[in-house]
Amino acid sequence: MTDQTRATSMWIGAGLGLLAVSTFVFGWSIPSLRKQAFSAAGQRIEVSFVDAPQWMTPADLAPLQDLVAREAGSWAYDRAGLGRAQVALMATGWFESVGQVRRESLTALEVEGTFAQPTAVVADSAGDHLLDSECRLLPRTYAAGTAPKLPRIVGARLSRPTRPGQLWTGADLYAGVELAKLVGTQRWRAQIAGVDVSAFQEHQTLTLLTSNGCRVKWGRALGSEASAEVPAEQKLRYLDLLHNQYGRIDGAGPQAIDLSVDYVASH
Repeated sequence: MTDQTRATSMWIGAGLGLLAVSTFVFGWSIPSLRKQAFSAAGQRIEVSFVDAPQWMTPADLAPLQDLVAREAGSWAYDRAGLGRAQVALMATGWFESVGQVRRESLTALEVEGTFAQPTAVVADSAGDHLLDSECRLLPRTYAAGTAPKLPRIVGARLSRPTRPGQLWTGADLYAGVELAKLVGTQRWRAQIAGVDVSAFQEHQTLTLLTSNGCRVKWGRALGSEASAEVPAEQKLRYLDLLHNQYGRIDGAGPQAIDLSVDYVASH
């Protein structure tokens, strides 16, 4: 055998050996990768929400975490599952938007989304229903008097939506929520028990209800004041004056206050 023939045989042998090793490694690696991809099956999937608001308690978040884990699945390469989880979260009614659901590891998912902001509760015969700042129904109902410290809107004319995330329509309710948002920024906001919109359809007026049982006639909706009606800023200044003098916006204890006129009447 010539030197050239021996060299050729050596190269062929080395090539066959390398092919055998590669085949073994490749054949071993496929089940290994497959095992790794499914290693999370049966394990608990941890789900975290980026910038979850403080008012969302662990008990509030738990069903949302279970929903994401269930929809996303445990297969590491299931991108369709992430999309399903995103859609499912939006359907809960708790979010204004859900930007992304992503895998941090085989057993961890992270959600970027903007939670809806609870603004008021709306009372009807079934209880007090949580509403966000855009008048969307949130998935939470309380027995009367047990809701968090949020303005309670009473007297809404139209029935609540059939499912969370839908708008609760009605000009009266919208006006009441806008007024609730305004008084919610004031230092005496804890003294506001609710907003009565029952007279809105007939008279276009709103009334604040204080925690002491006083009715404060606000007047027309924000931005829709009548020509003889004082602006919202002046109404707030008068309530500030009462708060400074008496420690309460309902003053020394009147049963009713009318803020809608140039002179403030109380009785």
